[in-house]
Parts: sequence; C-alpha cells; structure tokens
Amino acid sequence: MFSGWDWAVFVVFLTASLSIGWVAGLVQRRNIKKGEEDAEFLMGGRSLNPVAVAMSTLVGAMSTNMVLGNPAEMYSHGTQLWLNLIGLSLGFIYVHKVVLRVLYPLKITSVYTYIEKRFQSRFLTSFAIITTMIGTFFYMGLVSYSPSLAMQTVTGFPTWGSIIVLGLICTIYSSWGGVRAVVYTDILQTFVMFSGIIVIMVLATVEVGGLDEVWKIADEHGRVEWWNINPDPLQRHSVWTVTVQGYFTALIVFGMGQPQVQRILSVNKWNKAIFAHYLDLLMLLALYSCCNYMGVAVFAVYADCDPMATGDIDKPDEILPYYVTDKLSGFYGLPGLFIAALYAGSLSSYSSQINAVSAVMWEGYFKNSSWVENMPQHRRPYVNILVSVVTGLLGILAGIIASQLGGIFQVGQIILGTIHSPLFGVFVLGMCCPFANKVGGIVGFTTSLLFNLWITLGATFYGHAPTLLPFSDEGCNSTTLQPDSTFLTTFPTTLLPTTTTEETPEDDYVFPLYLVSYTLYYLFGVSITFTIGAIVSLLYKPWSLEESGEAYIHPTFYKLQKWWETRNQHPDPTTSTNNLVPMEKM
Repeated sequence: MFSGWDWAVFVVFLTASLSIGWVAGLVQRRNIKKGEEDAEFLMGGRSLNPVAVAMSTLVGAMSTNMVLGNPAEMYSHGTQLWLNLIGLSLGFIYVHKVVLRVLYPLKITSVYTYIEKRFQSRFLTSFAIITTMIGTFFYMGLVSYSPSLAMQTVTGFPTWGSIIVLGLICTIYSSWGGVRAVVYTDILQTFVMFSGIIVIMVLATVEVGGLDEVWKIADEHGRVEWWNINPDPLQRHSVWTVTVQGYFTALIVFGMGQPQVQRILSVNKWNKAIFAHYLDLLMLLALYSCCNYMGVAVFAVYADCDPMATGDIDKPDEILPYYVTDKLSGFYGLPGLFIAALYAGSLSSYSSQINAVSAVMWEGYFKNSSWVENMPQHRRPYVNILVSVVTGLLGILAGIIASQLGGIFQVGQIILGTIHSPLFGVFVLGMCCPFANKVGGIVGFTTSLLFNLWITLGATFYGHAPTLLPFSDEGCNSTTLQPDSTFLTTFPTTLLPTTTTEETPEDDYVFPLYLVSYTLYYLFGVSITFTIGAIVSLLYKPWSLEESGEAYIHPTFYKLQKWWETRNQHPDPTTSTNNLVPMEKM
C-alpha cells in the first residue's frame, strides 16, 4: 500500500524540515548580537520577512484537524460552513483595526504581558496563562495524534512511533533555532500542504469528469447549501451562525493566539506587519477553500457507492485516508505526499506551540526572576532552549495519552478549548473599555469561563448528535458492498472531536442551551466576559484613564473616555472665574 517511493517522499520531507530548522539556527547564532540572544530566539530580532511570517502564521493555524476535518464536513453536512470565510475576513479587519493597533506599538513578546500591564493583576495574568497552557498541551497531543493515526492507516506504522518522530523533529529544530527555525521551516510546509491538497483535488475532479460534474453530483445529493437564512440558533449551521463563528475564530486565533500574534509582532515595521496579516488572510481563504472543495470532490467520487453506506468507514473524518488508500495507492509517491501534507500541518502547529510556550514562560516567569537576572548573559538563552525541550517532550506525552484515551482525550480538548473566547473577552474589555479594572476583568473572565464549560459539557453529554446527510450505495455491486475490514481495523477511531458522546433520542427533553449551535460558543464567551467585566468595573471603582494607561487602550475609546471625563468635570464654585469681579468695576 505504501511503496518505497512513498517512503522516500515522506522521509525527504522530514529531513528537509529538520535541515531547514537546523540551518536557520546556525545562521541565527552567527549573526546574533551580544545582549540580544533572548529577543533573537523568541522574536527573530523583530526583523522577520513578512512573506515568511504570513506563511508561518497560515500553517501554524492549519493543523491536520482542519485538513481532515473540513473535507469531512463538506462530505457529511454540505457546504454551508464554507461561508464562515465571510466572518473570517471581517474578523481579520477587526484584528487589524483594533487589536494590532494596540499590541504592535507595545513591542511585547507575550500577549499575556498586555493583560498584566493593562489590568495590573498578577492573579489574572497567571490564571489566563495556566488555563491556556493546559489547553495548549491537549492541543499538541491532538495535532500529533491525528496524522499519526492516518499514517497508521496508510502505512501500518505504529501510532506511538509516529507521535514520537513528529514530536522529536519539532522539538529539535524549535529548541535549536527558535522562532526563525519555525518560520522558515513553515515555508516548506506551506508548499507541501498546498501540493498534497491540490493533487487530491485535481485527481478527484478528473475522475468524476470535471468541475461542473462535481458540483452537479454534489447538488443532486444535497451537499450544496449556501443561503440558509433560518435565524434559529438551535440550527447547527446557517448563514448567520457560520458567519459569527468565522468572525470570532479570526479574532481569537489571530488576535489573541500567542503563536500568530508573536509572528506579526516579529516584523519590524507596521506597514509590513499589516501586509503579512492580510497576505495570511488571502492564503487562508485559498487553503480553506481547497480543503472544502476537496471534500466535495471526494464525495462526488463515491456518490453512488459511498464507503459510509457500505460500512467501509465508520466516521466521515475517515473519508480522506480511505480515498488515498483506495484510489492513490497505484500512484507512486502520492500517498507519501498526502501523509507529508498531513504532517506539514501538524509539524507547524506543534513547533509553533513550542515556541509560543517558551515566549510566554520566559516573559511571565523567568525573565525578571532573581536567578535569571544573576545569570551570565551568554547563558540566558539556555533557559528558553530548556523550556522548548520540556514543552516538546510534554507534547509527545500528550500525544501518546491521546492515542490511549481516544474519545475521552478529545472531549477534554473540546472543553479546554472553551477558555479562548472568555480570554479574548478580557483583551476586548481592556482595549475598548477604558474604565475597566482588574476586578471586572477577573469576574468577567471567570463567569464566562464557567458558563462556557457548563454549556460545552452539557452539549457534549446531553445534546443531540448532528444528523448526517444521506449516503448512497445504489451504484455498488456485490463485491463493493462487502466492508473493508482491513481499513476499519487500522482506522479504529475518529480523528476529530465530536459534539456528543452518544446520540440522545429526539423526544427526550434537553435543556435548550445544550442544543444551541456550537458556532455560537465563541460569541457567548467574548460577550459575557465583556458585559460582566464592564458592569462590575462600573460598580466597583471604575478606573480613570491615568490608571488604565493610554498605551493599553484603543485610541478611539481613549478619546471617547477623555471627552466624557472632561464633560463631567465640575469646577469648584469658590474658584470659578464667573464669581470674580471684573477689574474695571472695582
């Protein structure tokens, strides 16, 4: 199934990734200036190439879960989710106009430095860091587990071995070369991801008979849905809900995510940073659309004899590995390219998280500690290297745990993923609400976090499983109707998190909030943090502009607050000039 050519393609890709990272580290060490070792390791000396940064930001956000999950969504639920690109584009504009407008001039390394400086609360900062770090390790485990499971399906290579290989490669070049190694390795991974996806798109389209035929078949089988304007929030997908989801995804991933923001802040000029930001958007729209179309095209290939209908696969997210084993095994090198494309997304996401954790821990806990301050300057970079190595090894451990726990681990990843929208609400509160204080930030974040955990747990254990669109086996013959037991035994579990653990009978009562579309969870998280935080701040000693700090508030809201404070200043009547007698009348 996996030929020597396939292994050659895959091994060359891994070797090239490791080599680029190693060379980037050597160049960094040769050109580094004394006293700037930390800034170089974490931020690339704030002189990274904007095109390289755009590519790195792209693939750092595009893990294997998206490469496998988006096609599975189109295949099993239709194209409605595709329109979240509208919200995604609007979200990028907000990140540019509001978030980066505040963060970029601060020249910070960790996004959590903003929280500490704005709210002057070590507790809130540590609370945010700890909860995010826990979620990060769950995420690292999932992004290493997903491609490893797919590789086991296609090659038979054990999952645990694949997790270790992926984790060690990322750990080596991330700890050796810092952010430069990660960014420049991501360039290769961008090309590999696009190549693998485009090859599958083209081959599936050609097999069906062209673009028109792909869309015709998909439409006939109910996979094409664009303008569902039903406002019901209980409906899984509509124009409104997917637009909201895309908007807040952009805000949270690209406006608060440490890996993405860290890269944008590593560009030395504002106009170049914004160029990288929007170039990232353009490439993201292209790659996202390619993944979505890939799912539509693969569905068209199996429209009349679908592996879900025949029992060859159990879950929609198995469709892409199944297609590769079924259709591409005769093309030498292509299965290897597919696995390389999956690994590209995971290598980038994994290494980005290593570098991000190092930056957060350095800025938050090590940089100003007494033992680091007393350390010779030339030894300080070893602290970041050590943190990177430990982070990478913990990620490997998380991946192995994921391979053993399966669905339990994935449910945990869903739950811990709910922290990001409440946390972004803290950023919005700080930037857009000048009177917000640390009490408001803490209460708002905690309330929103508990609410999101509540509805996520409720939806996971009590909500209704989403209904799949029908699959057909009308075109199958007696041979193809026999399930492929080999594939089922090598692909034993779903790759992606599900929204429920078991299907609940439709006539059983379920608390309405547990049935709300998952696309609205981000909206809830941000809105509750902001609303509760603002109300509590007003009730409990609202801060003045001087207390909040002009640099940490968006200029528009700073001017509004300043106007309001000036308007409500009441001069002392005993010193008012209106009570003075004019000189000429004395």
